Amino acid sequence: MGADRVIASFVRRNYSSLRGPAAPLAVLHLLDSVGNGLFLASATVYFIVVAGLPAALVGIGLSLAGFTGFISSVLMGRAADRFGARQMLLISMLALAGVYCLYPMVDSPPTFFVVVALVGALEWGSGPLFHTLVMDLVPETDRVTGRAALRSVFNVGFSAGALLAAVLIGIGGAAMQALPLGNALSFLLAALVVLRLPVTLLGPPPERASRFRALRDKPFLAVIGVSTLLALNGTVLVVGVPLWILSVDGVPRSVIPLVFILNTVLVVLLQVRAARGSDVLDGAVGAARRSGLVSAAACLVMVLGGLTGSWPAIGIAVLAILLITAGELWQSAGAFGIGYALAPETARGEYLGAFHLRMVVQATLGPAVVAWIATDLAPYGWAILAAALLAGALLIGPAVRRAERDRAAAV
Repeated sequence: MGADRVIASFVRRNYSSLRGPAAPLAVLHLLDSVGNGLFLASATVYFIVVAGLPAALVGIGLSLAGFTGFISSVLMGRAADRFGARQMLLISMLALAGVYCLYPMVDSPPTFFVVVALVGALEWGSGPLFHTLVMDLVPETDRVTGRAALRSVFNVGFSAGALLAAVLIGIGGAAMQALPLGNALSFLLAALVVLRLPVTLLGPPPERASRFRALRDKPFLAVIGVSTLLALNGTVLVVGVPLWILSVDGVPRSVIPLVFILNTVLVVLLQVRAARGSDVLDGAVGAARRSGLVSAAACLVMVLGGLTGSWPAIGIAVLAILLITAGELWQSAGAFGIGYALAPETARGEYLGAFHLRMVVQATLGPAVVAWIATDLAPYGWAILAAALLAGALLIGPAVRRAERDRAAAV
């Protein structure tokens, strides 16, 4: 009974910002995350085992998905400004449900490339739509805390989906066809939730003279560039840390799944707390700066761990994981605050779409870059990653202040 009270108290405290119109957003995010965990945790296995595609071809296809997402992120954000984020997100959810139903038909490279390009464009393009919807429905004082709570919800759902994927892969055979179809069902259910969201009022259509103004806003592009450096900590966790563990003598491979379990639990428990103070721009910049500093420290710790080559490396691995997770928590919190603060009211979707490019670049190019540095240049390649993250920590403040001054002058 005591444990029940503790859990109930945590839920009330952690998700208190998800009230009113934000409550359906939590349900929407949970459905989306379960479907994502179901398919993303098993995508490589599905493409190679079920679709019979070569591993190298799968890598090219996933890069293609990132490229189409790079294009669609800004375009979908601009469409949200013109037609409404709710309307565009509904179309996107329904389209994704339909496209994921095409995966069982993939049996050749051409069909694979077409389907994965469509998925990449729609999924990456949906990100700015969701962020814009948060701005539309959540009061300004609760936006960053609410977005942090939604990220906590996402990790809960993603973990559940990944566990279900493990069960279906273990069964094998026809059960593995449920991997993409389960994600299609999650998008269909998410579309039903979007229908229940309140319709937001549209402002005047964006002026033609301001078309793609976010991509011509040099101070804002500088913020995106620096934020991309800080977003590397996510790739370091997903790609770099497992490769580092495999390269160190005396550290068992069974530690790798524990890395992701520990990270997920910490994000669920601490993301809202890490976001405190980031609802103002100075606080968001401070969180982003702390993210770069602790992530750089994690990389330097892994340099030390790579030189030990013994059981003490396990303790160093745990320390590095804790540091990189802290960096991830602060990076997300800082990005929420910076993105919302710098997006002008007349082009919020377009600016949030452009800011979302930091994640598209990180997901598309980050794995290859981090894998190369972590393997070919190890152990001292980690010092290069530390320098990049440290540069992000030092530059984020000046970049944001310049963008803020430029925006104030424009107003």
